[in-house]
Amino acid sequence: MLSGSTIRKIRKIYRLSQKDVARITGISESMVSMIESGARQLPDKVAERFSEFLELTPEKVIDLLEFYQNTEVET
Repeated sequence: MLSGSTIRKIRKIYRLSQKDVARITGISESMVSMIESGARQLPDKVAERFSEFLELTPEKVIDLLEFYQNTEVET
């Protein structure tokens, strides 16, 4: 359901920093960066923690990605 680029887009929508995502998921900030850039795969446990924290459902992810695509989200 989630990929590194999806994590990055959702993070930006929620105005979270990589440090915030690291704290939420229990990984390092550098690992978040590597996952978002595609240098590392997104571990299932990290995706699960991120999804649970933001209460993400497949439908909500689709809506968020559509919002991201149709809106200029500040980077």
